[in-house]
Amino acid sequence: MATAALPSGTEPLDVLVVEDDTAVANEFVDCLSRAGLRCAHAPDGWQALRMVAAPRDVAIVLADLRMPELDGLQFAEHLQRLGNGTRPEIIFVSGNPELNDAVRAIQLEARDLLVKPVEPDALVRSVKSALLVRALRAQSTADAAIDPPPATPVQRNKASLQSLRAVRRIRSRYFPSELFSDPCWEMLLDLYDCLLSGQHATVTSLAAASGATTTTAWRRLGALQGHGLIERADDPDDKRRTLVRLTEAGRRAVEDFFDTYSRSQHQ
Repeated sequence: MATAALPSGTEPLDVLVVEDDTAVANEFVDCLSRAGLRCAHAPDGWQALRMVAAPRDVAIVLADLRMPELDGLQFAEHLQRLGNGTRPEIIFVSGNPELNDAVRAIQLEARDLLVKPVEPDALVRSVKSALLVRALRAQSTADAAIDPPPATPVQRNKASLQSLRAVRRIRSRYFPSELFSDPCWEMLLDLYDCLLSGQHATVTSLAAASGATTTTAWRRLGALQGHGLIERADDPDDKRRTLVRLTEAGRRAVEDFFDTYSRSQHQ
């Protein structure tokens, strides 16, 4: 098993594990190291802050929510004071997170909130996703320093879509799914995502993404079609499948929503 000892030097780190339980920290470090990631362990938030402030690049911080003296949320508040070019992405872990923790994690721009015990594959996926986000943010910062381009409507809408989906993922951890059982909105989001990415959506894929049965998906798609928001057509490559896409009116409605949502986030 990989050691959780704090390495010396100023070499860059992919992941800094901030965890007061040494056994858990060792498991995280071992798992991430086997995935080819450079890791180190800090036993508390104060020592982690010193590491982040040192002349070394720390890409991701994997922090326990419950720690003595300086808990994970307080630690993240300190990280918020760093500039975008130096601030690590943060992923929280907790054995028993509460709804308020999830809300505050979103406010602190955390990339994920993992519940212990964390499956190794889920841990690696979450960290690698955060590494990609950091790389994109670094590139965006570098490009802006040269010639800051205004965000296009599509870029703003993609950011809004990602934000809404992050809320959806965290919401599903704390509320029974039947409280949000009508799949219409989820299917509209998925259809708009397919439009942006140039992909095809089928009734089956929309039902799976929204958590609805195929029968329910057909019924709700009928309602959306009745309002002129979507249209359906046979797949020319597979007559057994039905393709679904937004109409022009549906696209405008979703984009008008995203425009209003984006502006409300910056007021």
